[in-house]
Amino acid sequence: MYIFEIIKPGTWLDYEDRDWSWEIEGILRSLESQFYEANLALNMFLHSIQRDRNSHSQEKWEAESNRRSEIRREVEAKYDNPHNHEFWDEIQLETEIRFKREQWQSGKLPREFEHNQAFMHARAFLYALDSFDKFLNVLKKQSNVPPVLEDLHARFGDSFPHLRGVRNSSQHMEDRSRGLGAGRNPQPLELKPIDNGFIKADGGALVLNSLNGTKYGNTMADGHYGEVDVSPPSMEALHSIFQDILNAFEWKGSKCHLPSN
Repeated sequence: MYIFEIIKPGTWLDYEDRDWSWEIEGILRSLESQFYEANLALNMFLHSIQRDRNSHSQEKWEAESNRRSEIRREVEAKYDNPHNHEFWDEIQLETEIRFKREQWQSGKLPREFEHNQAFMHARAFLYALDSFDKFLNVLKKQSNVPPVLEDLHARFGDSFPHLRGVRNSSQHMEDRSRGLGAGRNPQPLELKPIDNGFIKADGGALVLNSLNGTKYGNTMADGHYGEVDVSPPSMEALHSIFQDILNAFEWKGSKCHLPSN
């Protein structure tokens, strides 16, 4: 498990204008919340893809095959002539239903659930980054904030150059899946070439909700394919930016080590 630690320089902001300080502290708390949503989503994503890698084994396949055979024999015992072709479909269906329900009751997830978990957690990471970006954009526009926030926001953009485009496509699949761009009256996409080591298409290709290793990607509204890496290095970049945001302000009170125990 990856836990990214933050040292909050104090308990409260140390400025004379308490109304201003209270507003800024609220935005900083929102940034902190999105930071840990991203950290949690990263861990859940990595757990999902590691579980998927470990879920396929010859031993497991043989055990499930043997159990299916046992259940089939139990079902066949209900029929006077189970080898009659007329009953094969019924026997097969009841065998599958019994086997699946037994597996689910023991805690095994349906394959569709397992497959989609990694995508769900990847998108949760994406949305947390996007919300962090939006809160940082709001923060830098507040009066009397440290000028370095402008640089930190630019650094965030450099660290996640495709974030907005990938997120927009993720939230507007109904348009992208039909080959449409963004806007109130979306126009047809002009697909651009892709070569990301997993997909190579010189003439362009529409790729949506894709995982290339730890990289979550979508074709963006401009026709280019974009990716956001759901990985510890991405979280490290976010961690560095958030710590520098906190350090940019004047604080009073005891330093705080985050997250809590």
